[in-house]
Amino acid sequence: MTFKELLKLKGFTGYRIAKEAQIHQPAISQMVTNKRDPLNMSVYAAKRAASALGMSLDEFYDALDKKKNK
Repeated sequence: MTFKELLKLKGFTGYRIAKEAQIHQPAISQMVTNKRDPLNMSVYAAKRAASALGMSLDEFYDALDKKKNK
């Protein structure tokens, strides 16, 4: 699934995940619009994003892994 779909599924907006995960809003915006791959964010940022979404890091990566979701 896309990052945008994951946020929608979890009831988050780009603004909310940026604030709760302490990730720059422009970076989140690029991920939501598919201009930046969320799988390329640092592990530290991914861990904060996963935590904000109520997911483990493994669940976060699995949800976004395009190869697994085909």
